[in-house]
Amino acid sequence: MLTDAELIARVHNDDSRAFGELFDRHSVAVFRYAWGFVSQDADAQELLQDTFLTAWDRRRAIRLVGDSVLPWLLVTCHNHASNLRRRDSYRAALPLRDTDAASTDDPAELHWVRETIDSLDEQDRMVCELCLVDGASYREAARILGSTEGAVAKRLQRARAKLRKAVSEND
Repeated sequence: MLTDAELIARVHNDDSRAFGELFDRHSVAVFRYAWGFVSQDADAQELLQDTFLTAWDRRRAIRLVGDSVLPWLLVTCHNHASNLRRRDSYRAALPLRDTDAASTDDPAELHWVRETIDSLDEQDRMVCELCLVDGASYREAARILGSTEGAVAKRLQRARAKLRKAVSEND
């Protein structure tokens, strides 16, 4: 059985099989660690996935602590958990009231929502369409737009404020 140091040396050379061995060796520990930050299995799975995706993306920058890659993976998981908390706090800070929800099945009665989205600048409109209309995640929208998750979150925050204002004007 290869050591973490030997596997990382191979991973530095793009060996996906060695990376798979690292995943098999450490994924349970990373998943359990992720559970300490979240309350749902899906969120812990997302943190696990993000951690190993980052590990692959930054494979040449991974440094061992002692003889193990696990500390590096746990720090990376912690960073992703912090990002997840920030993302969730942005969403929690901008809740829609029950009265903001559409109370009709007739799209014509909600024309002002489309008008408000259409009045946004191009980037904000694209973020709204991707995240609010199509249901894309911040990460997916950022990838599509060639932006960062933080920029997508900020644009969506501004767009939601404009939509809330439109809601209050159309009550």
